[in-house]
Amino acid sequence: MSDGMLFSMDTPPTEARFQNRLWVADLLDLTGAALVGWGAVRAAEWVSTAGLLGFAMGAAWLLLSCVGGLTGLTPGRHALGLKLERAEGKAPGLGTGLLRALTAPVELVLQVVLQRRPLDEQLRVHASVIPGGFRGWARSLALPVVGWLLLAGAVWSIVTPTRQEMLQYLDRTLTGWHCCHGTREVTWQCRTSLSRAVRNASGGDTEVAEFVRNECPVAAARLGP
Repeated sequence: MSDGMLFSMDTPPTEARFQNRLWVADLLDLTGAALVGWGAVRAAEWVSTAGLLGFAMGAAWLLLSCVGGLTGLTPGRHALGLKLERAEGKAPGLGTGLLRALTAPVELVLQVVLQRRPLDEQLRVHASVIPGGFRGWARSLALPVVGWLLLAGAVWSIVTPTRQEMLQYLDRTLTGWHCCHGTREVTWQCRTSLSRAVRNASGGDTEVAEFVRNECPVAAARLGP
């Protein structure tokens, strides 16, 4: 066996060098986009139908893919110290980012089966390490931080009751009655519902303010005179 053959076997091609880390990054980004879409629907107080959730999640993923195409970075890639680029070292571009919004979810499955990324190869993009070591990673932190903040806000919207859920729980359930009157141990649902009721009442929601003062002594005490 020649030295050339040994070298070719020991050194993986550029496209395959970080493909496993890129797989994890894509999975993180896809999951994050789904959570952001879900959180946006809840934050807007819309009814969470399957169609609306699918649209919101898809829109969040499409937006993230566009940002990833223009900059090469996404929160998931940055967390793993990677960026996406073309062979000449440039960012993939908006068009490639849009195409990758369609191909990346499929590639998550293909890579498990084929142990390669055929769709990224067709798009002529690959992952590389963010240059400059830790300093380079830190300098490129601004954009991913925005993504992580959006994700944190989305998670908060998901675990916090909407106005309708708060009223449904406090006004129409037995456990909600006990929550409003402080006669049982405080649960997460009780605590977050009371906080939401106080915020809405303080913010000028007259319906919630009237309910709090007439039916929910615990929240009324927090609201004050």
